Amino acid sequence: TTGLLVLLAMSSAAASGLSSRLSSRLTTGLLVLLAMSSAMTSDPGPVDLGGASHFVILARAAISNTPTSLITGNVGSMSGITGFETLTADASREFFTSAQIDGRLYRGVDCAEPTPTILTSALADMDAAYANVVS
Repeated sequence: TTGLLVLLAMSSAAASGLSSRLSSRLTTGLLVLLAMSSAMTSDPGPVDLGGASHFVILARAAISNTPTSLITGNVGSMSGITGFETLTADASREFFTSAQIDGRLYRGVDCAEPTPTILTSALADMDAAYANVVS
């Protein structure tokens, strides 16, 4: 598996226990869960990330980078992205590139369609994956 689950705003013990149960279940991508209200009591099985699996970092809010980073894979945010070295838009303005990203950078606020639609769908899939894990 190549996935990674990042849990924020949890106690370290709860995050450690949940992360160890889930990290082996993710098949691809990075699922960022910003809050968790209760600990898991059973093995959730495989987590289907849907369209979120196309991103190694995916956020509804802004993404902030402290140079220098090297990110392998696609990055997506519906909001702003700061701290990356020069961003270069492709000719269609559907994505950006950066020397710090070995992949594409998708911004819902700056990119042409279908990027905002793709990001909206990926975020909905991320929410569904979260709901599936905590239910």
